[in-house]
Order: sequence, then C-alpha cells, then structure tokens
Amino acid sequence: MNLLLILLFPLIGFIINGCLAISSTRNGKKISSQQSGVVATMGMVLSFLTAIYYYFKFAGFSGETKLIEQNVFSWIKLGALHVDFALRLDPLSLTFVLIITGVGSLIHLYSIGYMSEDPTPAKYFSYLNLFCFMMLNLVLGSSMPHLFLGWEGVGLTSYLLIGYWSQEPKNILAGQKAFVMNRIGDLGFLIAMFIAYKYVGSLDLSDIQKSTMSPHVMTVFCGLVFFACTGKSAQIPLFTWLPDAMAGPTPVSALIHAATMVTSGIYLLNRISPLLLQTPDVLFVISIVGVTTAFISAVIACAQKDIKKILAYSTISQLGFMFLACGVGAFDAGVFHVMTHAFFKALMFLGAGSVIHALKQEQNIFKMGGLSKKLPITTITFVMGWAAILGIPPFSGFFSKDEIIIESLYSPNGNQILFVMALLSALLTAFYMTRLLVLVFFSPSRMDTETESHVHESPWSMIVPLMILAVLSLIGGFWHHSEGNHENSQTIMIASVIVALLSAGFSFYRYRKFDKEELTNQFVEQGLGIDNFYNRFFGRGTTRIAQNFSRWIEEGLIQNGIKFCSWAVELSGNVLKSFQVGSVQAYLMMMVICGFALMVWVLQEVLHEVMIYGK
Repeated sequence: MNLLLILLFPLIGFIINGCLAISSTRNGKKISSQQSGVVATMGMVLSFLTAIYYYFKFAGFSGETKLIEQNVFSWIKLGALHVDFALRLDPLSLTFVLIITGVGSLIHLYSIGYMSEDPTPAKYFSYLNLFCFMMLNLVLGSSMPHLFLGWEGVGLTSYLLIGYWSQEPKNILAGQKAFVMNRIGDLGFLIAMFIAYKYVGSLDLSDIQKSTMSPHVMTVFCGLVFFACTGKSAQIPLFTWLPDAMAGPTPVSALIHAATMVTSGIYLLNRISPLLLQTPDVLFVISIVGVTTAFISAVIACAQKDIKKILAYSTISQLGFMFLACGVGAFDAGVFHVMTHAFFKALMFLGAGSVIHALKQEQNIFKMGGLSKKLPITTITFVMGWAAILGIPPFSGFFSKDEIIIESLYSPNGNQILFVMALLSALLTAFYMTRLLVLVFFSPSRMDTETESHVHESPWSMIVPLMILAVLSLIGGFWHHSEGNHENSQTIMIASVIVALLSAGFSFYRYRKFDKEELTNQFVEQGLGIDNFYNRFFGRGTTRIAQNFSRWIEEGLIQNGIKFCSWAVELSGNVLKSFQVGSVQAYLMMMVICGFALMVWVLQEVLHEVMIYGK
C-alpha cells in the first residue's frame, strides 16, 4: 500500500467539499451537513484504515527496521540545497498519524450532527479536511522544510476554523490572535532551520538528529526549536491565544486544540530528542516552563465560568505535563500522555459540545445544572472523561499522568520542586474538573424554564463518537509498554490518586447544592492579568509605534515629499509657461539670444584650451 494515501484521502475530501462550497455559493443551493460531512468523514476513515495497515505491518518488523520512507518528488533545488518531498513513517510518526486520523474521524462524524443547522457546512468540512492534511504533513515530513509546511499549514487552517463564524467580530479577533502568536514562535523555527543548514549542511531530520554540532550551537538550535513549540503548544509565554480560540465551533476545539495541533510541539521535541539529551540547560528550561504552565493554567481554570474556557485552560495544563515529561527526559511518557489526552480531552470537548448544542449555545456553567437526567449518555461519557483526566484507575489518565509525576522526581533531570508542582497541578485539576462536572450535570438546575423544556439528548452522529472515545479513555492506558519501576513508584501512584479524590470530594461538597452564580476572583478569571499585560505593552505599544511611524514617516516624510515634488513641478511649469507668449518674433528673439549665449560659451572654451596649449 502506498504511504502517500494517508495524505491523499483528506486532500481529496478537501477538494470535493471545496468545490461543493463554491458551487453552493454560485447557485444558492445549500449543501447539507450530511452530504459534505460524509465525504469529509470518509476521507479521514480511509486515511485511518491506511494507518492501521501500517500499524500491523510494523508489528512484523524488528525494532531497528520499523521505518518506511517514500520519496514523492524533488521539491527544492537551490544551489547545494536539495530537499525532496519525502514521507517518513516510524513508530513516533505512526503514533501521531493514528491519533490524527482516528480521533479526527470521530470528530468529523460528530460534526455532521453538530453543524446540521450551519448555512455553509461544505466550507467547514473542507477546512477540517485541509487541517488534517496539513497536520499529517507535519508528522510525516522527512525534512525541516516539509515539517514547516505542515506547521504553517495547521496555523493557517486553525485561523480559518477559529474565525469560521465570522459574523461575530470577536471570533475574527480570536483567529487573528492565534495566528499572530503562532507566528512569533515560528520565527524560532525558521532561525533554527537556518542554523541547521549552516552547521549540518542538510535539512533532513535524520541528518540533523545525527549531527555533531558544537555544544554552543546545539544549545541555541534546541532552544529556538523549543521556543517555536511554546507558540504552537500554548506554553508560557505564548499561551494566551488558546482560551480565545474557543470561539470556533466546538468540534474544532476538540480536534485542533485538544488532540492534534497543540501537540505538534511535543512531536517536534521528540523528533529532536537525541539533541535535547545533549543539552541539559535546554531540558531544564523545558521542564520549568512545562510545570509552571501546568500550575498557572490550572489556577486560572478554577475561576472560569465558560465551559469551553475551563477545558481550554485544562488543555494548556495537560500540555504543561507533556512538556515536563520532555524536560526531564521521559519522552515516551510525554507521547503516551499525548495519546491518552487525545482520548479524554476530545471526549470532554465533544461532551461540552453536546451540552452547548442542547442548551442552544449557552456556555456559562452557572446557567446549567441538573443535566444528568436530560442528557444521560452525555453525562455517562463525560464522567468517564472526568475520571481519566483525574487519573483514577483503571482509566487512561492514571497511567500516563502518574508516570510523568513519577519521572519528575526520579528521572536524572527531575527534582523535588518539579514533583511538588506537578502534584499540586494534579490536585487543582481534580478540583476544577469536578466543579465543572457537578455544576453542569449534578447540581440543581439554574436554566430558565423555556431552555429547560427543550433540552434533549444529541443525535446519534454526536453520541456514537462520545461512546467510542469513552471506551478509549477507559482502556487506552493499557496500550503502553512501560510502567514506573522506580523506588516508591507505587506509593506515589497511590498518593496521587488519594490527592485527586480528596480534591474532587471537596469540590463536590462545595458545589453539589449550588443554586446561584459564583463570585470568582476577577484577576484570576482574567488570566492573572497576563493577557492584559500583553495587550498593554505589546498590543497597544505596537499601535503607538505604528501611529508614530505614520506621523513621522508617512506624514512627515512621504506626504511632505509628495507636496515638494508637486510644488517643484508647478514651479517649473510656471517658469516654462512664462516663455509661451504666442509671438513668432518673440520666439525668434529667444532663439537668437540662446544661440548667442551658446556661441559665447563655445568661444570661451576654445580660448581656454588655446591658453593652456600656449603655455
């Protein structure tokens, strides 16, 4: 089977739905979400089946031979630089391909029901397929330019999907914010690529992994790559775009901001892990940034009222755990948590979408309550996702999260501070996720009478993905090949579960009878003022710089320069106009005068030459 098929199926879905969207716009005939959704979903399912084929093919390979490469065409030829458009499948990229296509297929199916009332579903599904195509390029590319193509592609398509409902200005601004903040990180990627070509002489990822750059250069290279990852994976300082990105449709939040795009930074760190292991300073920074992000975003999540923003800050926190794993050198644990997180966080986002769909787009958790009886399947599946993120055995999060916590203490790069902060982050996770669960499903209803009377369970196209993801959240942890085998590992795992249950119990006790809106700390709810700080010193500062440049450059230089040129042309015109008297005699007189002046000048030059020659 051709490896290129993994890419082609979503691309074909994008082309077909793109043509349907254009046709619908021209003839005014609406394409239903069932029609466009089936095309898009089939593209993802076929891509997933192709990935499954390679999964079983790899099962027959030995460890060192689990690699399949395919050169599609010669892409860039520029002097000594030669880059092929080549695909490379190994265990790391296969894991991400399975997540992208598997979870992506379920989210595409879910979208058929969720977007049933949308006026342009063909456009939506074309964007969704294009995003998956770009994400697959990111993880299958064999070179840095190919990876960068997918890297920028998912940035573009996420911008389109976040601002998909463009009739709301805030949605457009959210898309712009995500796009700009990702571009800041991407500058680090570009510079790292230039450094790799200068000091390695190749942009192929396998050559870079084996390179013998000096420690100085390697540290700079890895640091720049990590900076790029902080943008795409929403880590401090470039994490404030992710909560605003919840402006897009909920399935978009599930696919892009829980299961795929935001984990691309983890993929890239794992791809250059041989170099990172040689740069302890960079690993230390990664672990500090990861655990700090996990803790701070968990604190902010405790004060949120929007159901999707709570899940957004939860995603940032879980990404912090993944970065912590990479920072302490536990790369396998980080990738394992990527997989389990894709299951339970996609489940929780889609569960939130089911709630929002039932409540006619209401997202404030204090205007919900008592939904366990109205939405029984959504409730059961959401509870399973809640158990997984809390790390309650035997759910998947128990295995991956606890392994990271153990490695943060016992890894050669770990320490007690990282361990304590990770444990505190887990405690806060249990608190705010239980707060969300209780206020939405198990507390007294705070809905108005009309809304409550119309609440009903979601259609099958939305329920089936929830049930499948719930099962994966339950059994996903058993697929991992390694478990914590350090001293006192079992003690830490038990302590972690007890801490989570105690925190969840406190949250349940606090909110089980809540019948009003909570007065939260505004400073915490607004993200500890970090977003305001950026807006004040970067957003407004950039505006001031632009205004000053407008005043000094445009008004002071360019406009005055134009005015001077206009004045000079007008002056020369007036001077020339004075000679246009309309009299032949006057024109003859001017000719005589000019001829006489020319003759005088020639005689002067001749006499000057004679005098010089005579001397």
